Amino acid sequence: MRKFITLVISLMLTLSLAAQAGSEGRQNLKKEAIENSRLPDFTSIFNWGVKLTNIKELYLLAGIAAQRADFSIVSPGDYVAQTDFILTEFDAFLAENELDRDDIIRIEFTLVKGISPEDFGAVLGRFAAYFQDVEVRPAAGTLRYVDALAFPGLVVEYEIWAAR
Repeated sequence: MRKFITLVISLMLTLSLAAQAGSEGRQNLKKEAIENSRLPDFTSIFNWGVKLTNIKELYLLAGIAAQRADFSIVSPGDYVAQTDFILTEFDAFLAENELDRDDIIRIEFTLVKGISPEDFGAVLGRFAAYFQDVEVRPAAGTLRYVDALAFPGLVVEYEIWAAR
């Protein structure tokens, strides 16, 4: 039920943004970080919020796991290797849609329970490196820990939203 409600809200947001963006000649997307000095500083990876103006298009990329088109799992059980695979897939998706890392506005993290502190640090390090050259990093959703993902061997899944 929660996924259905999330889908409905996402669809409503997309339709609302599309209606507002109907005029030609709009300026490019403007993305501004929203910080919260009362919370920990994670700005090397994400911002606590992102203010967007001049949205022309919104892309909601479903959760991506380390799985090939033939359903084979990349590096079963390896949080870091699967993260590397997914970040490469993000870049491919962005390029195919004439987007880049600067266009990512939101990221959500889902990890299978049992990740070691060392692997967790390595995963965060991968994201810090991935967003290193992005001027305004995306807002992040809740970091979720789950018992399992859709297929055995998958241990990470990430979702991004992008806009221009």
